[in-house]
Amino acid sequence: MTASPRALSPDVLAQIARAISSIQYGCVQITIHDSHVVQIEKAEKIRLVSPHADLPAGGSHETSSQADRTTGSHGPAFGR
Repeated sequence: MTASPRALSPDVLAQIARAISSIQYGCVQITIHDSHVVQIEKAEKIRLVSPHADLPAGGSHETSSQADRTTGSHGPAFGR
């Protein structure tokens, strides 16, 4: 049986929009149960510029390597 499409409440749409607009690179995951949005998660990835990108041709020096960091909020977005 297929559930009929339901309109999302303005509050849910606003929370999704806030999650999207608050990160520069990453993802927003929406969990749905029985045709209802029950959880909104966001994960932001911050990429550090490689220290080797600014070196002159043939140059080298010792620095830390490129790193990624992922942050996010977990749990239901409702009632926050």
